Amino acid sequence: MAKLERTDKPVSVLLEELRKGELGLPEIQRGYVWNGPQARDLVDSLYREYPSGLILLWKSEGLPLVLRPPEIQKPTGRRSKKRRDGKLPLVLRPPEIERNTNEKVPSYLILDGQQRLTSLAKIIDPYNKDINVYFNVEREEFQLYSSKIKSDPLWVSVKEVLNKGSVKVWKELKSKNDLNVNNDKMDEYLERLSRLEKIKDYRYPVMIIHTDDYEEITEAFIRVNFKGTRLKEAEMAMARLAFRWPRVLVEHFETALKDYENKGFVFEPRFLIRCFVAVGTGQSRFKHINNLWAKNRDELEEIWRQTKRGVDYTINFLKNNAGIESTEWIPSLNALIPLVVYLSDSKVLSKQDERRLLFWYFCATIHGRFTGSPESKLDQDLKAIKESTAALIDNLKREIPDYKITSRMITGKYQTNPSLPLLFSIFRQNKAEDWFTGTILSSTNFGPSHQLEFHHIFPKALLNSSSNKYTSEEIDDIGNIAFLSQKANRSITDSKPKDYLKDIDKEKLKAQLIPIDETLWELENFKKFLDTRREMLTNAINTYLSSLASTTQN
Repeated sequence: MAKLERTDKPVSVLLEELRKGELGLPEIQRGYVWNGPQARDLVDSLYREYPSGLILLWKSEGLPLVLRPPEIQKPTGRRSKKRRDGKLPLVLRPPEIERNTNEKVPSYLILDGQQRLTSLAKIIDPYNKDINVYFNVEREEFQLYSSKIKSDPLWVSVKEVLNKGSVKVWKELKSKNDLNVNNDKMDEYLERLSRLEKIKDYRYPVMIIHTDDYEEITEAFIRVNFKGTRLKEAEMAMARLAFRWPRVLVEHFETALKDYENKGFVFEPRFLIRCFVAVGTGQSRFKHINNLWAKNRDELEEIWRQTKRGVDYTINFLKNNAGIESTEWIPSLNALIPLVVYLSDSKVLSKQDERRLLFWYFCATIHGRFTGSPESKLDQDLKAIKESTAALIDNLKREIPDYKITSRMITGKYQTNPSLPLLFSIFRQNKAEDWFTGTILSSTNFGPSHQLEFHHIFPKALLNSSSNKYTSEEIDDIGNIAFLSQKANRSITDSKPKDYLKDIDKEKLKAQLIPIDETLWELENFKKFLDTRREMLTNAINTYLSSLASTTQN
């Protein structure tokens, strides 16, 4: 049974222990997830001496092999690059600390309070620019830095107050020429700044759990984290996995995530854990992870190898067969999970199975199969995929009896249009080239001038300046969008279509389904252009899906 110890410590002491590495994070902890407003509100609460929760620590004589170091920027004097997930890459010690090394092992591990302590460390750190909170000495308000704040002398940097001291900041404030206040008011400002500086003295109640039972501490961690920034089911599953299979999160998940990112596919750990559960149990819901705990370490490792194989295969399938080159072109990651499970068996895809999977994937994403609560539909598809790819298609057709789409179905802003990835894939199948450079269109093209951009065929500025009033939905309609390199897009700027389209090779226009009737390029015919092109896009989608459907029959 765990022993509980109660004490209290000021913020300054806790942050010093964090800086020295006396406080660490167990592998079951998640990364820093608070946003700027949450950090700002924390400072506000400490300033007003409101209750701010407790700090829960774990004291163990035999610490777990793998620790997650607190994410605090090293004082290099310059800003570090951010990682994929927005976290600072710098850590206080290497990600793995072995018992038999000379590295100092933390005295305590943080179970609850990581977000608050990391936020305060970032706020105080003079070299950290991620969180920059300002304090209005007149209104006693806190705000994140903005250009409006910069122009008002009554806003002072919390970071400067905590590092320079309230008196020095007050003297600097007092010396400003544009500050016109009397001495009584200045004395009031000093009192408020002094009170702000004292947030370093705010004493947190600290509860320390003494136990060597990792399962017990994992359970405590899960229970306590139902408060604050609530853990999602995926994170709870990861906490269980960290206990059952030490090192998996660091050695396997993070390595795989980094490899996938380098290929253009940016996933979160919860996607991998959902794939892991689906491969291991045939179910998508995280509650089924309990079925895995009866398995031994070797069996879990084999499930991970199958999962990794399935994700690798799926990425290659998306890139080489579907023309999808990155996660930016994937409306729903949930649509990948049945593919991962099916491909985890190292199948050699027949032409028929390939086309069935393509048909299912594009229809499922275009028709929004996994919007809302996806678990029940995912479970249906996972059950079907165990039988065959044909069963997966049958499952889809029960919900979508007619896969064909209409021009009305694709009408709307391109930013939220689920047909956009398929259209880009069709354009690539058409060997679409950049109109100016002649380079084959690809979202992976190298160099700033060759990077792909969304191009408004009728430029926004032109439509906004027109005597006709067009809505943002019409201006951003998918029918008004083509794909061009940055260089080509910027050279066109706000030119009229009738002026620049006539100089472009007609075959290049046809590859992106641009109407070549020059009368439609006139500004007054913009709506006719939209109707015509949407019809062309719709026909292209239906033709492609029909070609796939013709080979999906049993």
